[in-house]
Amino acid sequence: MLEKIKDLMKTKEEIDVINKNIKESTETISGLKDELGKLKTSLDDVKKEQKEFLTSFKDNIGVIKNLREDFGKELYEFKMLKAQMQRKILDKFEEELQKDLEVNREALRKDVQDYNELRKNVSEVASRLNLTTEEINKFLEISKSIKKEDFELTKFAGHLLEMDKEKIELMRKIDILERLVSKIRRREMIR
Repeated sequence: MLEKIKDLMKTKEEIDVINKNIKESTETISGLKDELGKLKTSLDDVKKEQKEFLTSFKDNIGVIKNLREDFGKELYEFKMLKAQMQRKILDKFEEELQKDLEVNREALRKDVQDYNELRKNVSEVASRLNLTTEEINKFLEISKSIKKEDFELTKFAGHLLEMDKEKIELMRKIDILERLVSKIRRREMIR
C-alpha cells in the first residue's frame, strides 16, 4: 500500500506540475489573446487608414487627371501663342527693314545726285583754275616784256595779288570739293 501512496503522491505531483503547466499555458494563451486583440485593433486601424488613403488617392487621381488636361490645354495655347508671336515679330522686322531700306535708297539717290553735281562743279572750277593760271602766265610773260616805265608797277602788283588771292581761294575750294567727293565715295562704299 505504501507503494500505492507513493504512486499517488507521485501522480499528485505530476498533476500539480501539469496543473502548473496548464495555468502557465492559460496565462500565456491569455497574454497571446490580449496581444492578438491589440494586433487586431491595430490591423483594423491600419485597414481604416489604408481605406481612407485609397479614397483620398482616388479623389486625387481625378484632380490630377483634370490638372493634366488643363495643363495640356494651356501648353497647346502657349505653343499657339508662341507661333503667333514669332510670326508677328518676323512681320514687324520685315516691315521695319523695308522702311529702313527705302530711307537708305532715297538717301543714296540724293547722295549720287549731290556727287554728280559736285563732280560737275569740280570740273568747272578746275577749268576756271586752268584759265586763271593761263591768264596769270600770260600776264607774267607780258610783265616780263613790258618795261618798268610803260606800266604802273603798283597797279599791276595789286592786280597780281588779287588774282593770286583768287587762285588760292579757288585752290582751297577745289580741296574742299575733293574732300567732299571722297566722303561721298566712302559713304557709298560703306552702304
